[in-house]
Amino acid sequence: MNILKKRAVRLLFSIIISAIIYTAVWLITPQGENEEANRMLVMIGGKLYDGIIQAVTFLLFVYGMLEMFWINYRLNCEKDAYLLRLLPEKENWVLSTDDINQLKLNVQNIEKTRKYYLTDLVKKCCTKYRLSKEASEVIALNDSQIDIYQSEMESEQSFIRYAAWAIPSVGFIGTVYGIGKSLDLAKEAATQEGIKKITDALGVAFDTTLWALILIIILMYTIHSFQKKQDTFFANMKDYIIENLINRFYK
Repeated sequence: MNILKKRAVRLLFSIIISAIIYTAVWLITPQGENEEANRMLVMIGGKLYDGIIQAVTFLLFVYGMLEMFWINYRLNCEKDAYLLRLLPEKENWVLSTDDINQLKLNVQNIEKTRKYYLTDLVKKCCTKYRLSKEASEVIALNDSQIDIYQSEMESEQSFIRYAAWAIPSVGFIGTVYGIGKSLDLAKEAATQEGIKKITDALGVAFDTTLWALILIIILMYTIHSFQKKQDTFFANMKDYIIENLINRFYK
């Protein structure tokens, strides 16, 4: 299954999850004369048609969170490569040219089953050392290759960043729409019923922005937490290669 198909599946799951949650919210929220309950229902998008924009923001939020969970799962799977014990970790262990050749063969055999960032990096570093015999060039390769891995993982987060941008934007659209609707009702301001319609429209208008801001705070916290985790992962990988491979080259 390619990346686009997987993304389409996650989008479908987002729609299903959102529909289930909103159905549950609609069922448990009191209906009728309870204005506060009705406003809360509209605020989170659980009442058509006033809540349709809030429902869209929630769908974007769910989709962004599913994308985050998927990428976080991928990063956790990458950590499994350390369980393979590819590199020697004992002190004073030196790697000869024959050891480097054998290490590359071992990595190639592992990659027939599963390819990791770590196995790919070890293989490339071994190849570079066999060609140049210079540790400094292997260090440069190590740095540049990890930058490539980071860029690759960050490019997969483009739709998450789009969702994070779209959520407040859709919320502001709802606010502008609600304010426009209240202005259309200005001619009815002379009556008590008309005033209520105007205030209800304004309430929905500002609630859309409030709902969007709540969701984006949660999503952005998740994004920044993962970014820290990702940076730590690649920094540790760089140190692992230097400590257990490059520093052990026989000189």
